[in-house]
Amino acid sequence: MELLTKICTKCKVDKPLSAECFPLHNKTKSGFDSWCKACRATYKSETRRGNYRDMISDELLKNIVETVTECVICGSTEKLVVDHCHTTNQIRGMLCNHCNRGLGHFRDDPELLEFARIYLLSYSSNTFEADKYLNLEVL
Repeated sequence: MELLTKICTKCKVDKPLSAECFPLHNKTKSGFDSWCKACRATYKSETRRGNYRDMISDELLKNIVETVTECVICGSTEKLVVDHCHTTNQIRGMLCNHCNRGLGHFRDDPELLEFARIYLLSYSSNTFEADKYLNLEVL
């Protein structure tokens, strides 16, 4: 049985046609991406790095990514992403995807987040803190 191969359209190297060498892609006839995993990973890394090129030096970004091992909001150790302010382009830290998207859904507005916090507290067993924020008389 002959081993099937595929030429990566990016690096032009003939590689085994397998999930180890080519990412799966359900929109292609072969079921595999046209770029090998190495080329795809390099491209994604360069593209993501381009988003922060004007915000932070390569060395400082690398240091943050290598040293921060948990989300600064919830402490999760799942895959972290670089969080930045969309107004100032300042890097704020590393967050898990859930916290990063959460901030985005609240449009990075601290007041909206505080109102959401109060809303959640008002429906929890800790109504004391919610009442305090809502200026209700607490006995």
